[in-house]
Amino acid sequence: MTKKISIKDLAKELQLSIATVSFVINGKGEEMGISEQTIGKVIDLIRKRDYIPNNAARLLRTGKSHTIGLIVEDLGNYFFGNVAKVIELEASKRGYNVFLCSTDNNAKTAKELIRKMRNSSVDGLIITPTKGLKDELEKLSWDNVPYVLFDRLVSELDANYVVLDNRKGSYDLTKHLISNGYEDIGIVTIVNEMSQMQEREEGYKDALLEADLAYDKSNVLKVRFDDSPEEIVDAIAKFVKKRKGLDALFFATNYLGVYGIEALKKVKIKIPYDMAVVSFDDNDLFRLFTPSITVAAQPIREIAVQAIDLLLSVIEKKELTDKYIAKVIAPVLIQRESSPPKL
Repeated sequence: MTKKISIKDLAKELQLSIATVSFVINGKGEEMGISEQTIGKVIDLIRKRDYIPNNAARLLRTGKSHTIGLIVEDLGNYFFGNVAKVIELEASKRGYNVFLCSTDNNAKTAKELIRKMRNSSVDGLIITPTKGLKDELEKLSWDNVPYVLFDRLVSELDANYVVLDNRKGSYDLTKHLISNGYEDIGIVTIVNEMSQMQEREEGYKDALLEADLAYDKSNVLKVRFDDSPEEIVDAIAKFVKKRKGLDALFFATNYLGVYGIEALKKVKIKIPYDMAVVSFDDNDLFRLFTPSITVAAQPIREIAVQAIDLLLSVIEKKELTDKYIAKVIAPVLIQRESSPPKL
């Protein structure tokens, strides 16, 4: 049987003190003034030797497990999957492991995941909240469990959060279409009472009204999150066939944009000759598709780094616990081929 490597073995191989290696493993390297070069050497050797710290012993010794929970809507989604990658990498640099899971926007699932993670003694949580999660989040606050809301807010709940300026991103996309001569602009969004989708629809409406264009509810299509891809494609196809005057279509999230491209192809509408198209959220497909799709891109790395930094600052008590930190990040408008000036 292979002998399990110990912290003493790591220190001996690196010719460092056990205390130095311990500080790095426990995420206190910077705090203790250990150089970035030394921290990097320790982390590299930990990975090379596949060192697994004894979390139970560490929890008893420090009161911390050095694990955090990340609960998002869908890890298979382009945005959430890439955010998770960055959070996992940044947490590892600080000596933390990450438990990843998805809710599929189901409140019951979200509550169960929060309870399971608490039973696993995570030090804190980054959560994309679902509808109906307010009571569960309040329990975390009462029990002094640090958490950060990410991507969306919960109404009437004070919390640390990192979100995108959804309203501005949607406003910018709609204004871009209007400035290029489009006047009858439809929007495809989700039946969702969470903040981010409401804000995206409000930004769309604001830009129309500012340009003295009518906000027509019949130009708004709402599909359900749990609808199948086939159902969504069919709904979009029927919508554009019914709204014959539309000259542009705004998809409120990237997966709707992907289904929208399929739907427009199905009804033989050519982008951008018959209809301009824009989408909130970027996607690799949007860059590669011909014509490439104009988007309001979420700066994924910035959002992820802000979320993990904020959570760890609360866990490590670098932020005051009697106040809440709010970080709002601006999206980036990327103009591509799908929304040229209207002929």
